[in-house]
Amino acid sequence: MRTNNPDKYIIANGIITDGAGYFLENGAILIENDRITGVLRTEEIIEVGVDYIDVGGRLIIPGLLNAHHHLYSTFAAGLSPIGETNSFAGILENLWWRLDRALDEESVYYSALLGLIDSIKHGVTTIFDHHASMNFVGGSLSVIEDAFKLTGIKGLLCFETSDRMGETDAESHIAENIDFYEKHRDSETLKGSFGLHANLTLSEKTLEKIHEAKPPEMPIHVHCGEDRADLEYCIERGYKGPIDRLNSFGLVSGNSILAHCIHLGKKDYGLIDEISPIIVSNSESNANNRVGKMDRRRIKDYILGSDGMTGDIIGTLRSHYLLGEGSAEDFDELRHAFFDYRYEIQRRFFPDTASFTHGSRADIAVLDYIPVTPINPDNLMGHLIFGAKSGKVYMTISDGKILYRDGKITFIDEMEITEKAHKVASKLHRRYYG
Repeated sequence: MRTNNPDKYIIANGIITDGAGYFLENGAILIENDRITGVLRTEEIIEVGVDYIDVGGRLIIPGLLNAHHHLYSTFAAGLSPIGETNSFAGILENLWWRLDRALDEESVYYSALLGLIDSIKHGVTTIFDHHASMNFVGGSLSVIEDAFKLTGIKGLLCFETSDRMGETDAESHIAENIDFYEKHRDSETLKGSFGLHANLTLSEKTLEKIHEAKPPEMPIHVHCGEDRADLEYCIERGYKGPIDRLNSFGLVSGNSILAHCIHLGKKDYGLIDEISPIIVSNSESNANNRVGKMDRRRIKDYILGSDGMTGDIIGTLRSHYLLGEGSAEDFDELRHAFFDYRYEIQRRFFPDTASFTHGSRADIAVLDYIPVTPINPDNLMGHLIFGAKSGKVYMTISDGKILYRDGKITFIDEMEITEKAHKVASKLHRRYYG
């Protein structure tokens, strides 16, 4: 096939599975405009005159979700902290908070765009992003939106509300979150949530302002119990834990996105059972920051995020396995997180996704992995962790558009963008060290 993103084409000769029961060897998918209109065996779906892509026996799965990302961290590679990083507070103050203060409109756009490209190269078609640029607040989410629109993947965006720059600045964070949310209520591809940094950078006064200003149905996206300091901060103020404190201000619901959830109180676990918020585990980041592990014996329903570490969510799954129980892992529990429960959460925000059913959105990842050993639904997780490994893909499709194919981004000149981004990143690094 020579034409990029045709209105109607077939992906054929692949192993098609959704990891949740559907499995078809030598399968083919018919795509028309932005929808899947047929999934059959390859020999049954050939149509004369329709473009045909033979994927050579590769594994085909629904497009992936990164449920907690920081696209603004793309230009962090090579930065050295300015000060100690022996504590979690030191890591925040001497690296990440210094970086987000150095971001301007230009660097926000290019860091988002390059982060999205990296994610697309790993089969990601939906990202829940958590943004911070403390000296460029108003309109920052719209700048990120421009990058999402260029790439064509879906996003749930928010701004990281925090008191660390002062209460007046926190009011601008609140306004940016709500403004973006209201403008995108009816969007099918980009939506807003309310971003919060963590309890330990949010005063009682600011949480009350958020409670009063935020539409009741608007979900929060928050760093929750990432470090023990977050738990201790809440206990010192008379709460039973970080979820208890947020809930006391009426901010926790079934659609709340709670990232990390490592250091929680007993009441917090009870609230998880009662409210069923969306828990996102970020194993690589947790290991990097030495903050501990989420208690997976206590929290069974969770999905995976990278916390800005990578756009590779299959690689994140592998790390989750290795940093968890390793060979003692229950693959059915991993499958539940990576497929079943992830689909449920993804569809709350973007219906008609994460499926191979007729009429669903054509969000597809063709992994650059051809199984040479027997593959079936029971050993699929083993193939992903030990076979696909790094999550490199052969093709990524979002809403029927081929965004990446056989090593090439299709919608822009990647070399030109990379050269421009290099200049932008160099200026950002100078501001960071200045």
